[in-house]
Amino acid sequence: MRTVPDSEVERLTEEVSRLRSELAASRAASTRALARATRLAQLVSALGQRTDVTDILERAVCEVAEQFGADIVAVFTPARDGVLTAAQWGFAARDLPAGALTHLAPTGQLSAAAPVKAGPIADFVLPPWLLASRPRHVAWSLLTAREEHLGYLLLLRRGDTPFESAEVQELASVGSRIALAVDNARLYVRSQEQLRRLQQLHNATAALAVVVDVDQAVRDIAEMLVAAGPVEGAAIYLTGPEGDVLAARAGTIDDCPSVLEADEPVELPDTMLFDLGIDGSSLGRLLLIGAHADTVEQRSFLEHLADVGALVLERATLFARIRAQAETDVLTSLPNRWLFMDRLSAAVARCRQHSTDLAVFFIDLDGFKQINDRYGHDAGDQLLVQTAQRLSGSVGAAATTARLGGDEFVVLLEGCTADHAEAYVAPNIQRALDTPSRLQLVDGVVQVRGGGSIGIGTAEATGYDVSALMRAADAAMYAAKQARRRLSLAAG
Repeated sequence: MRTVPDSEVERLTEEVSRLRSELAASRAASTRALARATRLAQLVSALGQRTDVTDILERAVCEVAEQFGADIVAVFTPARDGVLTAAQWGFAARDLPAGALTHLAPTGQLSAAAPVKAGPIADFVLPPWLLASRPRHVAWSLLTAREEHLGYLLLLRRGDTPFESAEVQELASVGSRIALAVDNARLYVRSQEQLRRLQQLHNATAALAVVVDVDQAVRDIAEMLVAAGPVEGAAIYLTGPEGDVLAARAGTIDDCPSVLEADEPVELPDTMLFDLGIDGSSLGRLLLIGAHADTVEQRSFLEHLADVGALVLERATLFARIRAQAETDVLTSLPNRWLFMDRLSAAVARCRQHSTDLAVFFIDLDGFKQINDRYGHDAGDQLLVQTAQRLSGSVGAAATTARLGGDEFVVLLEGCTADHAEAYVAPNIQRALDTPSRLQLVDGVVQVRGGGSIGIGTAEATGYDVSALMRAADAAMYAAKQARRRLSLAAG
């Protein structure tokens, strides 16, 4: 039997021991890798269930501190005046000295290709307020998603254990998962905000869909913008001969100009100006004060609200134009028969309720047919227009002056008794009718004196009956015309 030399036995023993050590190290590495993968999966699962960015970051720093044995963990995000501590573990935000964050300068050696840098404290420049915790090892991780810089993740260890290369690789994965979770949460928040704004837009559109009065429309549009914008103040300007004139405002907008001249800049802070135009025609302009439009989505929402306002305003303007055409005499711009009768019915109902009186003055021009036949229809139209202006001026804004048709006019005056009508109002009307009119003809100006006959009817005398009231005024006018004819014949 061959005897194995002691040296060979010793060599084999050492080889077995070495293999066992390598196997143990391999198993330990596998165990650590599995543990890291498990921790990463747990972190991804924990963060994936959250949709609030602050909640994600606060959970992330706790998980990272536990997984990597860090004494201090913080997430710093970009801000207008430096950086912002979005989440921290191991120290309290109240412990930061004043102005500390503005002086924090994370390493500029990080990139999307090399997002993590770790090493001893001597390799990094940290502000004094972080050095006060006496860290010995540092790790920075860049947080990016879709090529957007979201911030930095900082880990500090006070002990002697450095960050291993495997931990650096794992930290890169953790950083990417945190950034992805933050990006997803931001997308979720933006989506929810868009849905909320779309619902606001729908509600605003539905509320304004029934508005057909221009004055009401501009008030509702301004209030809607302040409520849904949100903006601090809104002013609606309607286009007219003198420029864009202030029609309505809402919110905090005390110093807005009363008129916006064309192409004139608005000298107010934080303003936005939109044109309220449809198909190339401008109805006016919208002035917003303190509008929150820091993002594309916010500005787009305000633009949509302005478009809704323009559509509502266009419809209200169109409705007002159609209604005016239906209620107004085209030649004289006075109320027509339909509108007059509508106002008369409402006035008689009020007088009946309060036991008051009103007077109706029925007016028919004298000699209108002869003037029309002699000088032409254009001259007759001029006479009707001048008569309408004089009648309106003689009775004042409190009365309703209307043209019933042809050369017949009517005046409605509430609160007027029969005695007052006979003694004061009718003489004023008669003087207006007897005033000569200057008519512009093709071959020059001609002056005519037409005059007119007036009949008066009162609500109290006719039992507050609209038909009886109109018949009484018409009959009185006919009697007055007959009397004027007799006087004319007697004088001639």
